[in-house]
Order: sequence, then structure tokens, then C-alpha cells
Amino acid sequence: MLAAEDPRTAVTALFDLIAGDLRLDVYFNYLLQDDGLVLASSRGLSEEMAAQGACLQLGSAVCGMVAASRAPHHARDVQASDDPQLAFIRQAGLDCYACTPMVVGDRLLGTLGFGRRWAPCFSNEELQFLRTVTHYVAMAYERLRTEAALRESERRLNAVLDNASVAIILMDERQHCAYMNAAAERLTGYSFAETRGRPLHDVVHHTRPDGSPFPIEECAIDRAFPENNNQQGEEVFVHKDGSFYPVAFTASPIRDDASRTVGTIIEVRDISQQKRTEEARELLMREVDHRARNALAVVQSVLQLTSSEDVGAYKETVLGRVSALARAQGSLAAQGWEGGSLRDVLVDELETLARSGQYELSGPDVTLAPGQVQPIGMLVHELATNAAKYGGLSTAAGKVSVSWEAQDGRLTLVWRESGGPPVVEPTRRGFGSRLIANLARQLGGEVEKQWRPEGVVATLRLG
Repeated sequence: MLAAEDPRTAVTALFDLIAGDLRLDVYFNYLLQDDGLVLASSRGLSEEMAAQGACLQLGSAVCGMVAASRAPHHARDVQASDDPQLAFIRQAGLDCYACTPMVVGDRLLGTLGFGRRWAPCFSNEELQFLRTVTHYVAMAYERLRTEAALRESERRLNAVLDNASVAIILMDERQHCAYMNAAAERLTGYSFAETRGRPLHDVVHHTRPDGSPFPIEECAIDRAFPENNNQQGEEVFVHKDGSFYPVAFTASPIRDDASRTVGTIIEVRDISQQKRTEEARELLMREVDHRARNALAVVQSVLQLTSSEDVGAYKETVLGRVSALARAQGSLAAQGWEGGSLRDVLVDELETLARSGQYELSGPDVTLAPGQVQPIGMLVHELATNAAKYGGLSTAAGKVSVSWEAQDGRLTLVWRESGGPPVVEPTRRGFGSRLIANLARQLGGEVEKQWRPEGVVATLRLG
């Protein structure tokens, strides 16, 4: 009975085994279900009688009364009795019937009863034996119920662990791997079969990124067990393929009912993307700080060096140059401070000063480095401002063409004006000319200006 996989068939086999010696004709095995009893198995009943007694309410008939009171009952001289509680077993032709509740601890499982036809009542020794048999039947049912509940609990736990995004590893009292979930297998590259019975440190934490050995006594994860307290922090693991990756971990001791440490549960999360994000954020902050300082320095220079005959003209010139700086900053920000398109920078500046159809652009797609966007934007703004005041953009028939080519890391940009007033080379260099030259030097290149009668030509060479 204690090893039975199906108590119903085991009870039938037991009945067949003891029926001859105890002169048994019938047995009923009821199980508790909801608020009533259901006939689980029987022997010695006709199909009609089995169907009639398939369900009982607690307190009705002998088995229902035994279940409700949780006390055994021995019915004698059944055929001579008119007790309504004995009606069913009287119809079954029984003369005596012994029914015992199946109880394990405080849990009622059902009842088990045995009956005789044309035979004397059960002796005290026989009743004790049948009650002992019932006790073992109840234990068999409870064992299977507990095992089924445990299997269901394990199934649910495994479903939760295997679908968890965080890697979970259990270590036993020897600090050997006793469990890994699917996330841990994906994280480490090792299957549980490859790590079972091995110290986690020896598998994924044995070497530092520089290749030097990592002593286990310095391992914070391993210390959770001997020190009997939680450990958490960041470490670097070694993947099965030999690569290194940063992780965040929490290692907590597992304690038994006596508060003895019997293992460790370790939660591990890959933080490679988090580290990359943090590094990119720091780099971006430094870049933004650098660009902001440069922008402020340019604004300061513009304010100090811009000269004009009246306040209105001064304000217009300064505003134009600061706006050009702002457009360059905006272009950089739109690209995540990773650079910008040369064509976009040219369009942004020319559209603020040129009328529709007054400029032409020709050249391949060129991506400017972050440090080139602002100076080139300012430089083009100065050229366009001069053209709008004195050159190709100052008349309705005038125009500007910008062409460029990039080869072997060198960029050459040519600015040509035409259709404007005749050009005369100025006798002195203003702040705009000096600013253009300074911006070219900032870019690591040079600018050459030719004052041709038909229009200014400026050539910027970088690299």
C-alpha cells in the first residue's frame, strides 16, 4: 500500500488478498470531494447498487455518518434493523459492516468499509486489523496527493524560473552548482549538465579580464555562504567562449529550519548594455561640455570683435553669427552629436540669406565629424552674409554655386559667386575675413579667396 501508484487498484488487490481469511463479501471506498463523498472503488456490489451509492452527503448512510463524525462504526444485525442509516447496506444484503474514516493528521480523505453476508459480526481483533488497513490506505492516498502537489509546485516553479529574465543559480552546502535556470544557461553559455556539481567560481569566475587567476577567497559571490550574509555588487564573468562580460549579482544564503546555512541562491544580470550606455552618456556629457565651451568662446569673440557704425547694424551682425552657431548646434544635436551632413549644413545657412533658386549645390554625400559641423556652418554663414551684402546674393540675377569633392580623407569645397556687382578686392580685412581664416585653421585646413570681377571664389581645403 505504501508504494502503490494507484490506491484504488491497490485497495481492490488488498481486498482480494484478505477477503478469504476475513470472510469479506463487500468493500466500499469513498473519497471526500467538495462537500460530499464519491465512490472511488468497490467490490461485491451489483452495477445497480454501485450506481445507487455513487455519491453520499456527509452524515447520510453509514459511510456519510462516519465521515462526518470521523469515528469508526460497526453495524451489526443489519437485516433485522429498521435504521434508515443502514438502508443502503441492507439493500446490498449485508449482515454486518465495519466502516473507518481515512484521516491523515487533521485531513479527512474519505472512508473505507468492509461487509459480510450470512456471517457473524466482526471480532475486536478483526475490527482493529481493518482499521489498520484503512490507516495505510489513507497514507497511500495522502502520499500520492502530496507527490502530485509537489510535482505541480515544481512544474510551476520551473515554469517561473525558466521564463525569468534574470539568471538564477543555486549552490548546495558544498558550494557546488545544484540548479541553473534557462536564463543562466544563456548568460554563461554552459548547460546545467556541464555545471552540475562544480563550484560556480571555477566555471565562470576563475579569471580576471587581464588573464590573471581570480582567487576564490577574493570572490564576493562565494563569501555569501561562509559569512552567512547577503552579498551584492558587480563582477566580470567569463563566458564559455572565453569572452568577458560585466554582471550585477546578488548572493543570498539559504537556511534550513534551524537557521543553518545549507546553500546559496545567486541572481545574476548581464549589464553589458548598461555599461555601454553609461560610457556613451559620459562621453556625450564631455562632448556637450566641450562643444558648449567652444560655442561660448565663439560667442564671446563675436561680441568682442564685431564692429559696426550703429547699434542696429551691430545687433543684426551679432544675431546672424550667433544664429549660425545655434543652427550648427541644432544640427549636431539632431544627429546625437555624432556629426552631420555637409549638404544639410550648407542648406541651413544658405536658406536663411538666399532667395529660392539663388544657389546650387553639387557634390557627393559627405558626413562631417562632430568637430567640423560648427566651424563649417559659421564659415559658410560669413561667406553667405558677404554675398548677400556685396556679392552674388545681393541682386535678383545673382547666384552662388557650391561644389565639393572628397578623396583620400581630404575635402575640398569651392564657393563661387556670379551675377552680382563687379568685385573689387577690399583694401583691409574685416572681422568676417579674419573669422573665416580662423575657422579654416580650426578645421586644420586653409581657405583661399579670389576677388574675380565676375564674383568671389573661395576654396576651402581640409585634411
